[in-house]
Amino acid sequence: MKEIKKIFKNNIKYDLSKIGNPQRVLFFDIETTGLSPKNSKLYLIGCISIEKDNLNFRQWFSESISDETAMLQSFYEYAAKFDTLIHFNGDGFDLPYIRECAKQYYLFNPLDDYVSIDIYKKIRHLKKPLGLERMNQKTLEEFLGLHREDIYTGGELIEFYYRYTQNKDSDILHALLLHNEEDLLGMLKVVDMLSYLDFFNSTFVLESVHVNNDILILNYICNETLPHDLKLTDSMSLYISGNKVEISIPILKDELKFFFENYKDYYYLTIEDYAIHKSIGEFVDKAVKKKATKQTAYIRQFADYIYCFNMSDIDEIFKKDYKSKEKYINLAKLNFNDKEFFSEYLVEIFKHFKLLKQ
Repeated sequence: MKEIKKIFKNNIKYDLSKIGNPQRVLFFDIETTGLSPKNSKLYLIGCISIEKDNLNFRQWFSESISDETAMLQSFYEYAAKFDTLIHFNGDGFDLPYIRECAKQYYLFNPLDDYVSIDIYKKIRHLKKPLGLERMNQKTLEEFLGLHREDIYTGGELIEFYYRYTQNKDSDILHALLLHNEEDLLGMLKVVDMLSYLDFFNSTFVLESVHVNNDILILNYICNETLPHDLKLTDSMSLYISGNKVEISIPILKDELKFFFENYKDYYYLTIEDYAIHKSIGEFVDKAVKKKATKQTAYIRQFADYIYCFNMSDIDEIFKKDYKSKEKYINLAKLNFNDKEFFSEYLVEIFKHFKLLKQ
């Protein structure tokens, strides 16, 4: 078994204290000869820990298949001083694999008690809004402006490893170690994607409101900062730069209907085409009224409206028809000093653009 040690300068931008004690955080990644530990082997474990301004880099490499037990034991001994793991899709592969290996060799696996931060699981919902074709680590590295020297995939390196066990070629060893090293160094960059979660889950304050050519523009600010500017557009648009969010919402000028929930307490006036409460309707001629239904218990109102999603605690929601899914709020009745409402409204817009998990 080979053990490789290196020191790198700490260039992690993300504030790891949001996760835990940075000195107790361990980035890790494994390389194997297959997907199942029952019919493949673990041949490389790599990890990075933080010590002030430096990054401690470690790799344990299996010179032969018989080194697997010693490699696991050495890694577990080193990992004992940490309590938080950061990885990319480790919940789906690395952790189950290494757990099964430990069982096969009757080793205690301390990692099961650690906090597990799977970057992939936390950010995979951002694939569509960020316009990414894939959500693998290399794609995210390129999105963040990082390009590798390593040109191989983990699958391609399996044959390399078997060749190395036969001829101990130093060039092959370099390729095997480099792939794992760049996976780990890339992970230090990709962890910055957690900034998106911090940003979209932070508290926003509505700074200003104005109308421009039938567009309502809402400007928010928060304490978090997005690492890259973001612009998304469909029926409405969202633009984020730094810690500022600008939302542009089209204003609908139309006649819409407000439907009464307690429709049985209303009459529908057939000529006027709206509903009135029975306490008043008792004095109306029977020929021009009938009992209101869910579909006819409404009043009509021409006004300026904005889309309101499925928000709670709104007294008056307007729709074009009873079965219409689109819901609107009368713009004139909005209280722009209502911080709770506009905070919830922004959350709904983030959900609309798939920026928050539903």
